[in-house]
Amino acid sequence: MYKEIDRCRISGSTNLITVLSLGEQCLTGVFPKSPNEPITRGPLDLVWCPDSGLLQMKQSYSLDEMYGNNYGYRSGLNNSMVRHLQQKIHALEQMVKLNDEDLVIDIGSNDATSLKAYAGKCQKVGIDPTGKKFKQYYPEDITLIPDFFSAETFKANFPNSKAKIITSIAMFYDLEDPMAFVKDIEKVLANDGIWHFEQSYMPSMLCTNSYDTICHEHLEFYSLNVVKNMLEHCGLRIVDVQMNQINGGSFAVTACKQNGPYKSNLPIINEILKQEDAMGLDTPKPYLDFAERVFQHRKHLKELVEYLVADGKKISGYGASTKGNVLLQFCDFTTKHISCIAEVNED
Repeated sequence: MYKEIDRCRISGSTNLITVLSLGEQCLTGVFPKSPNEPITRGPLDLVWCPDSGLLQMKQSYSLDEMYGNNYGYRSGLNNSMVRHLQQKIHALEQMVKLNDEDLVIDIGSNDATSLKAYAGKCQKVGIDPTGKKFKQYYPEDITLIPDFFSAETFKANFPNSKAKIITSIAMFYDLEDPMAFVKDIEKVLANDGIWHFEQSYMPSMLCTNSYDTICHEHLEFYSLNVVKNMLEHCGLRIVDVQMNQINGGSFAVTACKQNGPYKSNLPIINEILKQEDAMGLDTPKPYLDFAERVFQHRKHLKELVEYLVADGKKISGYGASTKGNVLLQFCDFTTKHISCIAEVNED
């Protein structure tokens, strides 16, 4: 089922302030084969820790349930995501010159879209607990470890290797113990290696009212300042940051070891930190203001949909996504409101 945390996931502080509740919802990342299939329900509550600055889910749900056979996301079905990941890998290959003996890791490798984008003949390793479901999409030159990432898991398969490039796209916010994860990254990263990770950008979520980002899988909602402090605590530093509009606003961080050979893009990093400081993210106000806007949006959206339905209009959806599941349940939309949803993924 689920458990509720009583301390911050990165600092251990018990100082947690509840800032938003989206109510009880069925697991938003699970797509049952039948309408009669039972799905775990549970609350979606956000808490903020003043001591670490981390905005996080109050609940933690069963990993086996969330990442089982009914897990619905596959990167290769979205052409814009495929292009995004390919461009990302090509940029990393320009930054880090890979030899045939070098090893790269993609954590949360899904259907191997990112790993297949590498042009070189280096060793390619995908680590993903849902990997068995997507094994058919892995070429023979990619090693799949169908498990959750840890330094121990990696070393059990590659005892004498370190990674020249590690990527973890849209998964760093899914971790029960993110500090342990960062420490394990540092352990398996080569001294001249880089770690590139992309996830939802919490300040963008606040500014755009993207409350559909809040789902059972996503346990943390990061600012750059929080990430910077985590990396420094674990012997890593930020090299560069890029912002994009993926998933309602994301930030991609490139990091290396403290003494790594890469120069940090301080003008960009410091400007983003300055903008975050101006938002007052070290106070409860921006989070409570966000919560107020969320409920205002729900009120207006429900009024609009109910007006259109009453007027005889037919409403259809496009994309049966995790985010869509959040919106449908939070607004109490049913087939009375939305007749059907088109989706490219047949599963």
